[in-house]
Amino acid sequence: MSPIPARYNTGYNVGVGGAVVDGDRVLLVRRSTAHGRGTWQIPGGFSEPDETLPEAAVREVQEEAGLTTEAQGLLAVRSRHGEDHSTYVVFLLRRVAGEPTPGDEVDAARFFTMEEIDELDKVPEINRAIAARALSPSRELLQRAAVESPIPGPYDLFLG
Repeated sequence: MSPIPARYNTGYNVGVGGAVVDGDRVLLVRRSTAHGRGTWQIPGGFSEPDETLPEAAVREVQEEAGLTTEAQGLLAVRSRHGEDHSTYVVFLLRRVAGEPTPGDEVDAARFFTMEEIDELDKVPEINRAIAARALSPSRELLQRAAVESPIPGPYDLFLG
């Protein structure tokens, strides 16, 4: 397991999460690294410069839980201000293949109902809120829209 690169903890960074829903259950992983050890969270991490945010969410779920997924839409955005200014973007993902299997940064990965999540001790409130939204029958997603850019290079636009 490699340490988190310093660039992720200084200045500004963008993180992603992947909320994978299976019926009435959502995927959580239990962190085994120094940052967040023992907490159950939506799988996720930092985006890399050469990938889109949906690609980063899909990659993080593959790395942390061994699932092949695809993005269905944008579920939530968190923006933190101050010394550790960062943005966290969560996508609803559809499982394509695989069963939850812990990766390098986690020691457990499994699907939970909301009732089971409520029984867990170490679930950060942001993860409870995201899980509840992902499992809500009335969730509304922003969808990727195909539009042409006057500026060269790929980009994603999500519209509700």
